[in-house]
Amino acid sequence: KTMDKELIEEQKLVCEEFGSAYLPVKETDVVAIALQTLNKEPIVGLRKLPDENKVSWFIYGGELGDGEEFFEIISVKELEKEFPDALPYLALDTGYRFMIDADDYEDVWKEGDEA
Repeated sequence: KTMDKELIEEQKLVCEEFGSAYLPVKETDVVAIALQTLNKEPIVGLRKLPDENKVSWFIYGGELGDGEEFFEIISVKELEKEFPDALPYLALDTGYRFMIDADDYEDVWKEGDEA
């Protein structure tokens, strides 16, 4: 099942705004999210090359701890319930990060481009 049209449009706009290729997202795609950190700010998401579980997005709040065991793998459909604010960014290309907080702060960049 594909995402709803409005969200796809929003994802395309985000990609355009930040100079990213658009990588379509399905509801069945999976992300790694540190659910217990989402009460901290800012919320950060970063996209790596997919691992053996087909996970490429890692989403967490605050400063990242050392252990990858903080991350749970959930589907994009579940992410809609758990943390919908991340959805517009999910079509960004590998190497992109986003940082957002509850006060509408937003920063998106590609690794290596910060200089």
